[in-house]
Amino acid sequence: MIFDEYSYLSPGDSFPGVEIESVEGDDIITWGSERIILLNFFIVPCKHCKKMLEYIQEHIWPEFQNSGGHFISIGREHSKNEVKEFRDQGNYLVPFAADPDRTIYDQFAQKKVPRNYLFDSKGQLVYQTRGFDLDQLSTLGKILKDLRS
Repeated sequence: MIFDEYSYLSPGDSFPGVEIESVEGDDIITWGSERIILLNFFIVPCKHCKKMLEYIQEHIWPEFQNSGGHFISIGREHSKNEVKEFRDQGNYLVPFAADPDRTIYDQFAQKKVPRNYLFDSKGQLVYQTRGFDLDQLSTLGKILKDLRS
């Protein structure tokens, strides 16, 4: 698991008390849902973030989308309109949220994207990644499969 001096969470920490709403307003993620939660943080101009989202959409999302868990990709310091435009231009199918004031991101880390946070159904952090690293993403996929079985 990748932790750095900018991350505020450690293994076993609880999902922070934030509410995350999709840009479409049809999905809200909160602590205590008793569902697996996977969060991805990105910024629009980041090339590594785009690679991360492409990987997630191709390798993680197909199995995760019908698992009953929550996944959402969060645009740090981007409005809903900016996130929707980014999603549409990239032909992404995964759910997105906007975090224009960093109120969500600031519960997880000080800086650096892309980031992924995986919480088990008890709301405890079980895995975190930072940057675009295929080994980390492969491990993330394996841990997700283990949590769902």
